[in-house]
Amino acid sequence: MPRHLYEIAFLAASVLLVALVGAVNCLQGTPFIASMKCNYSYTSGDFAVKAIASFIFLLFVGLIVGPIAAAVLHPVTKEQDQTKS
Repeated sequence: MPRHLYEIAFLAASVLLVALVGAVNCLQGTPFIASMKCNYSYTSGDFAVKAIASFIFLLFVGLIVGPIAAAVLHPVTKEQDQTKS
């Protein structure tokens, strides 16, 4: 996959992470900017909050590990491409 598609996927995942954190905060009744507040009052023990929080954690780890893995693996694949030619 071309590099710019990886960059687009990374930025989309970052935006998704921010949106999911906002959604979890809304589910738990945390006030937003200008004291806007959702009418939900889920707790951290509810399944919906646990499921979204688990996905947030996995997405966060992926966003941290992905660029590190790309930086480590890129020189290896570049060497393999040069030896094939």
